[in-house]
Amino acid sequence: MDSEAEGTPLSGRLPLELQQIRDQSMTAAALAARRRSEDVKSSERNILKIRRRSFGESSLSPEDAAKRRSSRAIKRRKFDDEMSDLNSLVVVSTGSTPGPAGPSTPPPPSSAESRSRNSSLCLTEPSTPVSGPETPTINLISSSDLRLKKFIRDKRKRKGRREENVKELGRWKPTDDLALISAVEQTKDLNKVFAGVKFSCHFSLIEVQERWYTLLYDPVISQLAQQATRNLPHEIVQKILSETPFSRQEEDAIINCGVKSSAPTVSLAEFDKLLQSKPGVFHHCRTGRALLTHWQYLKFHSLLPEQNVRPIPRPESGQQILDFMDGEELVVDAELQDPEDAQLNSELVNGERNAKHEIRRMEAEVSKWQGLVDIASGTNTSEFDNQTLAVLRGRLVRYLMRSREISVGRAAKDHIVDVDLTLEGPASKISRRQAIIMLKSTAEFHLANEGNGSVVVNGVPVLPGESTILHNNAVVEFASLRFIFLVNLELNEAIRSEAVKNNFVKSLL
Repeated sequence: MDSEAEGTPLSGRLPLELQQIRDQSMTAAALAARRRSEDVKSSERNILKIRRRSFGESSLSPEDAAKRRSSRAIKRRKFDDEMSDLNSLVVVSTGSTPGPAGPSTPPPPSSAESRSRNSSLCLTEPSTPVSGPETPTINLISSSDLRLKKFIRDKRKRKGRREENVKELGRWKPTDDLALISAVEQTKDLNKVFAGVKFSCHFSLIEVQERWYTLLYDPVISQLAQQATRNLPHEIVQKILSETPFSRQEEDAIINCGVKSSAPTVSLAEFDKLLQSKPGVFHHCRTGRALLTHWQYLKFHSLLPEQNVRPIPRPESGQQILDFMDGEELVVDAELQDPEDAQLNSELVNGERNAKHEIRRMEAEVSKWQGLVDIASGTNTSEFDNQTLAVLRGRLVRYLMRSREISVGRAAKDHIVDVDLTLEGPASKISRRQAIIMLKSTAEFHLANEGNGSVVVNGVPVLPGESTILHNNAVVEFASLRFIFLVNLELNEAIRSEAVKNNFVKSLL
């Protein structure tokens, strides 16, 4: 009995918990079915709206008619995003979920909806059953869709072809097209145009030919190029047209104008008359100045009829055409120099000797003239007295030299010098006995360096153990201290004259 009871359902009323579970499952299934039916209706309504907007149909659903104020169809331009939406909407699927009371199917469409859909939709059900819940499919296929797709495809092809034509215009600028058209109309030769026209960038001969044929036979590019050239400023157009190459007829008219290449001066009025006499030959932007410039070019390259060009030597003659560098190497510099002039050379030597004597005499008189300058300026009276031989003047201190020999350095406790440089400034790098200044019997002052560092006199360093002559107004530098050495010229001259007199007396004895 227990085994048989296990396979049979329970009879009687279900428990309360099982009843609640059954009611919840039925409610959820009913809500899901209602939501799916609403989604199907809204998707169909949206599809109908899109198709009516794209084809300009005036038929509206009852809901749309209630919302809109006017029933008149509004025709507007179709955009690419709407077209892509139409192409992407192909299949709309609906389904039903079996509930506790059995499988439920969506309600059939009303007669009004079926009539409105027949104009653009064809509803078909799948012929083969599918296991599980039934899922009918709506295929949106019609002749109007095919026409719409073909129209979109053709429009995209035309748009792509136009973009390719516009891309071809990227390298050729409107100025290049204008220069090409003007040059071809004037010269009637694409080779001359390629050689004589300066475009905005480098084009090969094939590219120039292809561009000219495109401007002739491609209506789209030709129209775009003409519109671009018309938009150019007037100044740029005049500049491009004035640079048009000269044709053969124009050059013949310039060559035969009667102006000789041997003429010393060429008048601009003659070329103005030539331009006025032959208006049909020359370009309408030519000027008399342009004709004169081109005539000068022809003269420079020996293209005028009265000019003679030396013929090129033949290879069998053995002669070679020399350029400037080869001819310069063959020139002997000795042949270009003038013969020597003995009289001129002697005069040059004498002049140099006299100049050297004059320089020496002026150097000897510098000290005298300096003394006169000091007397006139009043510096001599303030600096010197009858016992001062020289002065070593610094920025702060002035040292007087009243003996024939003085020592210069840095004073210390166990060392005393005549000139203590510590009074002028920092003298830590100066030796205790840095230098000695003495007056020789020849009335010249000498400085002997006896320290470790060098002493700079007038920018020339005096190394340790060396000596140099101190002239008047000499600049003496001890480390970072700078002094000016001033000489008492009157006393120095008296000492010099006394020394000369003593030497003369000794020579007589």
